[in-house]
Amino acid sequence: MKKESLDRELRSIFQDYMEERGFVPDYAKFLAEENPEFLVNWFNTRRSFRGRGVLPEKVKEFISMACNAMRLNETGIGMHVEAAVKMGATKEELMEVALCSWLIGGMPSLNACLRSLMKFYKKDIPIRTGPGKK
Repeated sequence: MKKESLDRELRSIFQDYMEERGFVPDYAKFLAEENPEFLVNWFNTRRSFRGRGVLPEKVKEFISMACNAMRLNETGIGMHVEAAVKMGATKEELMEVALCSWLIGGMPSLNACLRSLMKFYKKDIPIRTGPGKK
């Protein structure tokens, strides 16, 4: 890909991120520097299903949140929580997605979701260390 075309594609990707998420993720910035062709190809694949299809985008964010929970990726969970909230997701919906992640991923997945939700809602909830302890 020619440099001018590549630069134009990268600007478009960064603009899409800003419109969709309000920021450009660090991994995208890094890939733009280290392997811009990969970033362009990956993002174009992503564009092929985002904003299209029968599932609403909010549902796709819920699915992405749960998939990140299975991988115990709290950063990814948090990104998809933020995007879902921007699309109108409620606390109740997010909690239900977190609980669904437990069905397949067990307590580690649920804990990852809950930590991400607490961080998002800035909840500092002390963890008990044993019976009767605060």
